[in-house]
Amino acid sequence: MADAEHKEDEAPKKKSKLPLIIGGVVLLLALGGGGYYFLVAKPAAAKAAEEAAAADEADAGDKAKEGDKTVKLDADGNPIKKKKKKKKKKGDEKAEPPAYLNLDPFTVNLSDTEQEHYLQATVVLQVPGEAGVEEMKKHTALVRDRVLKILSGSKSGDLRSIEGKLKLADQIVEQIAAAAEEDDIELPEISRVFFTAFIIQ
Repeated sequence: MADAEHKEDEAPKKKSKLPLIIGGVVLLLALGGGGYYFLVAKPAAAKAAEEAAAADEADAGDKAKEGDKTVKLDADGNPIKKKKKKKKKKGDEKAEPPAYLNLDPFTVNLSDTEQEHYLQATVVLQVPGEAGVEEMKKHTALVRDRVLKILSGSKSGDLRSIEGKLKLADQIVEQIAAAAEEDDIELPEISRVFFTAFIIQ
Protein backbone atom coordinates (compact mmCIF):
# COMPACT_ATOMS: atom_id res chain seq x y z
CA MET A 1 0.00 0.00 0.00
CA ALA A 2 2.78 2.36 0.84
CA ASP A 3 4.36 1.72 -2.58
CA ALA A 4 1.11 2.48 -4.36
CA GLU A 5 0.72 5.78 -2.49
CA HIS A 6 4.32 6.66 -3.26
CA LYS A 7 3.73 6.08 -7.05
CA GLU A 8 0.59 8.16 -7.02
CA ASP A 9 2.54 11.08 -5.46
CA GLU A 10 5.27 10.88 -8.13
CA ALA A 11 2.87 10.89 -11.10
CA PRO A 12 1.48 14.40 -10.51
CA LYS A 13 5.00 15.77 -10.06
CA LYS A 14 6.02 14.51 -13.53
CA LYS A 15 2.93 15.99 -15.17
CA SER A 16 3.50 19.38 -13.56
CA LYS A 17 6.86 19.79 -15.41
CA LEU A 18 5.28 19.64 -18.88
CA PRO A 19 3.42 22.97 -18.62
CA LEU A 20 6.62 24.60 -17.36
CA ILE A 21 8.57 23.33 -20.34
CA ILE A 22 5.87 24.54 -22.79
CA GLY A 23 5.75 27.91 -21.02
CA GLY A 24 9.54 28.21 -21.24
CA VAL A 25 9.52 27.45 -24.98
CA VAL A 26 6.75 30.01 -25.60
CA LEU A 27 8.65 32.56 -23.51
CA LEU A 28 11.85 31.93 -25.48
CA LEU A 29 9.98 32.31 -28.78
CA ALA A 30 8.38 35.54 -27.58
CA LEU A 31 11.73 36.92 -26.44
CA GLY A 32 13.35 35.90 -29.72
CA GLY A 33 10.59 37.52 -31.78
CA GLY A 34 10.75 40.68 -29.69
CA GLY A 35 14.53 40.82 -30.00
CA TYR A 36 14.32 40.37 -33.78
CA TYR A 37 11.72 43.14 -34.02
CA PHE A 38 13.71 45.64 -31.94
CA LEU A 39 17.13 44.78 -33.38
CA VAL A 40 16.31 44.17 -37.09
CA ALA A 41 12.76 44.92 -38.22
CA LYS A 42 12.14 48.18 -36.36
CA PRO A 43 15.41 49.89 -37.46
CA ALA A 44 14.83 48.78 -41.07
CA ALA A 45 11.27 50.18 -41.02
CA ALA A 46 12.51 53.43 -39.45
CA LYS A 47 15.22 53.76 -42.10
CA ALA A 48 12.72 53.14 -44.90
CA ALA A 49 10.38 55.75 -43.41
CA GLU A 50 13.23 58.28 -43.21
CA GLU A 51 14.21 57.65 -46.84
CA ALA A 52 10.59 58.04 -47.99
CA ALA A 53 10.28 61.32 -46.04
CA ALA A 54 13.54 62.61 -47.56
CA ALA A 55 12.35 61.69 -51.07
CA ASP A 56 9.02 63.47 -50.48
CA GLU A 57 10.85 66.59 -49.31
CA ALA A 58 13.12 66.51 -52.38
CA ASP A 59 10.12 66.12 -54.71
CA ALA A 60 8.34 68.98 -53.00
CA GLY A 61 11.47 71.13 -53.35
CA ASP A 62 11.77 70.31 -57.06
CA LYS A 63 8.12 71.11 -57.67
CA ALA A 64 8.50 74.38 -55.80
CA LYS A 65 11.52 75.28 -57.94
CA GLU A 66 9.66 74.37 -61.12
CA GLY A 67 6.71 76.42 -59.93
CA ASP A 68 8.97 79.41 -59.32
CA LYS A 69 10.37 79.16 -62.83
CA THR A 70 7.22 78.58 -64.81
CA VAL A 71 4.34 80.21 -62.96
CA LYS A 72 4.12 83.98 -62.69
CA LEU A 73 1.13 85.80 -61.26
CA ASP A 74 -0.54 88.96 -62.50
CA ALA A 75 -1.80 91.80 -60.26
CA ASP A 76 -4.94 89.81 -59.40
CA GLY A 77 -2.96 86.72 -58.42
CA ASN A 78 -3.90 84.72 -61.51
CA PRO A 79 -1.20 82.68 -63.28
CA ILE A 80 0.19 84.28 -66.44
CA LYS A 81 0.45 81.94 -69.41
CA LYS A 82 3.56 82.27 -71.53
CA LYS A 83 3.04 82.71 -75.25
CA LYS A 84 5.15 80.52 -77.47
CA LYS A 85 7.27 82.50 -79.89
CA LYS A 86 7.15 81.40 -83.50
CA LYS A 87 10.46 81.08 -85.24
CA LYS A 88 10.97 83.64 -87.95
CA LYS A 89 12.91 83.03 -91.10
CA LYS A 90 15.70 85.43 -91.93
CA GLY A 91 14.35 88.59 -93.52
CA ASP A 92 10.70 87.55 -93.12
CA GLU A 93 8.25 88.95 -90.60
CA LYS A 94 5.88 86.02 -91.14
CA ALA A 95 6.67 82.53 -92.34
CA GLU A 96 4.97 82.14 -95.68
CA PRO A 97 4.12 78.91 -97.47
CA PRO A 98 6.59 78.08 -100.23
CA ALA A 99 5.98 79.10 -103.82
CA TYR A 100 7.74 77.96 -106.99
CA LEU A 101 9.37 79.84 -109.86
CA ASN A 102 9.57 77.77 -113.05
CA LEU A 103 12.52 78.89 -115.18
CA ASP A 104 12.37 78.36 -118.94
CA PRO A 105 14.18 75.18 -120.03
CA PHE A 106 17.96 75.29 -120.49
CA THR A 107 19.89 73.62 -123.32
CA VAL A 108 23.67 73.86 -122.87
CA ASN A 109 26.88 72.23 -124.11
CA LEU A 110 28.65 70.56 -121.20
CA SER A 111 32.38 71.04 -120.56
CA ASP A 112 33.41 67.47 -121.50
CA THR A 113 36.68 67.38 -123.48
CA GLU A 114 36.76 63.79 -124.76
CA GLN A 115 33.29 63.75 -126.32
CA GLU A 116 30.71 66.47 -126.83
CA HIS A 117 27.61 66.27 -124.61
CA TYR A 118 24.75 68.62 -124.06
CA LEU A 119 22.18 68.97 -121.33
CA GLN A 120 18.49 69.82 -121.46
CA ALA A 121 17.19 70.77 -118.02
CA THR A 122 14.19 72.49 -116.50
CA VAL A 123 14.89 74.19 -113.16
CA VAL A 124 12.32 75.19 -110.52
CA LEU A 125 13.25 77.41 -107.56
CA GLN A 126 11.39 77.23 -104.23
CA VAL A 127 11.06 80.61 -102.50
CA PRO A 128 8.89 81.88 -99.61
CA GLY A 129 5.47 83.02 -100.85
CA GLU A 130 4.11 84.45 -104.09
CA ALA A 131 5.74 87.79 -103.30
CA GLY A 132 9.09 85.97 -103.44
CA VAL A 133 8.24 84.60 -106.88
CA GLU A 134 7.34 88.08 -108.15
CA GLU A 135 10.59 89.50 -106.76
CA MET A 136 12.62 86.75 -108.45
CA LYS A 137 10.85 87.41 -111.76
CA LYS A 138 12.14 91.00 -111.67
CA HIS A 139 15.68 89.58 -111.76
CA THR A 140 15.15 86.66 -114.15
CA ALA A 141 18.10 87.67 -116.34
CA LEU A 142 20.52 87.50 -113.38
CA VAL A 143 19.10 84.15 -112.21
CA ARG A 144 19.17 82.53 -115.66
CA ASP A 145 22.69 83.82 -116.33
CA ARG A 146 24.08 82.17 -113.18
CA VAL A 147 22.24 78.88 -113.77
CA LEU A 148 23.43 78.80 -117.40
CA LYS A 149 27.07 79.35 -116.39
CA ILE A 150 26.90 76.60 -113.74
CA LEU A 151 25.29 74.10 -116.14
CA SER A 152 27.68 74.78 -119.02
CA GLY A 153 30.69 74.51 -116.69
CA SER A 154 29.63 71.01 -115.53
CA LYS A 155 30.76 67.63 -116.90
CA SER A 156 28.33 64.90 -117.91
CA GLY A 157 30.02 62.32 -115.65
CA ASP A 158 29.44 64.54 -112.60
CA LEU A 159 25.75 65.10 -113.37
CA ARG A 160 24.65 61.50 -113.96
CA SER A 161 24.54 60.54 -110.26
CA ILE A 162 22.04 61.71 -107.64
CA GLU A 163 24.91 63.15 -105.61
CA GLY A 164 26.00 65.16 -108.66
CA LYS A 165 22.51 66.61 -109.11
CA LEU A 166 22.29 67.51 -105.40
CA LYS A 167 25.67 69.25 -105.61
CA LEU A 168 24.50 71.12 -108.71
CA ALA A 169 21.37 72.29 -106.84
CA ASP A 170 23.54 73.61 -103.98
CA GLN A 171 25.78 75.45 -106.45
CA ILE A 172 22.76 77.13 -108.05
CA VAL A 173 21.54 78.41 -104.66
CA GLU A 174 25.02 79.68 -103.71
CA GLN A 175 25.76 81.32 -107.06
CA ILE A 176 22.42 83.15 -107.33
CA ALA A 177 22.90 84.50 -103.78
CA ALA A 178 26.47 85.57 -104.64
CA ALA A 179 25.32 87.31 -107.84
CA ALA A 180 22.61 89.20 -105.93
CA GLU A 181 25.16 90.28 -103.31
CA GLU A 182 27.60 91.48 -106.00
CA ASP A 183 24.88 93.63 -107.61
CA ASP A 184 23.54 94.74 -104.20
CA ILE A 185 20.13 93.20 -104.90
CA GLU A 186 17.91 91.73 -102.18
CA LEU A 187 16.51 88.46 -103.47
CA PRO A 188 14.27 86.12 -101.47
CA GLU A 189 16.00 83.09 -100.02
CA ILE A 190 15.96 80.05 -102.29
CA SER A 191 15.20 77.11 -100.02
CA ARG A 192 15.32 74.33 -102.63
CA VAL A 193 16.09 73.68 -106.30
CA PHE A 194 14.14 71.09 -108.29
CA PHE A 195 14.95 69.59 -111.70
CA THR A 196 11.70 68.70 -113.45
CA ALA A 197 13.55 67.63 -116.60
CA PHE A 198 17.18 66.52 -116.88
CA ILE A 199 18.45 64.92 -120.10
CA ILE A 200 22.12 64.42 -120.98
CA GLN A 201 22.94 63.49 -124.60
